[in-house]
Amino acid sequence: MTLAETFALVSFSIFSYADLRYRLVPGIEVFLFGTILLTFPATPIQTGIVLLACLWSIFRNLSGWFAIPLLFYPPVWPVLFTGYGYRKGIIGRADLFAISGLACLFPLPAVLLSLFGLELWRRFWVRRQTGSIPALPGMFIGLLVYIVTGNLF
Repeated sequence: MTLAETFALVSFSIFSYADLRYRLVPGIEVFLFGTILLTFPATPIQTGIVLLACLWSIFRNLSGWFAIPLLFYPPVWPVLFTGYGYRKGIIGRADLFAISGLACLFPLPAVLLSLFGLELWRRFWVRRQTGSIPALPGMFIGLLVYIVTGNLF
């Protein structure tokens, strides 16, 4: 396993536990900052574009026209999708930071698998619990599938 995979798995296992237990994810900002530090020297363009998409999501006063040029870079699509949900109040800030960090560390199939894992987790959670859905355990499941399958996608 690479340093990025180890960093993501350890972080997501801790964050998943915190999300399940407390419904808060303290330190997710540190995870995003750590992913930026890990990936910026190797892939500065991808890291910068993902960071711009994350900033567009956080600052609601930025126009939607700001995101139009970002649509021409497919690895940033999950971040923009999550950011739109954050801007509308559907998705939490920790989920946005987690997807942004994954988009910095991994290629598009890993991020999409983490979102697919989130959807499977949501379907499992709705059958057994009520209330808000902790998203990070689902993302962790999808990321784990991506890493265990040996990056076949």
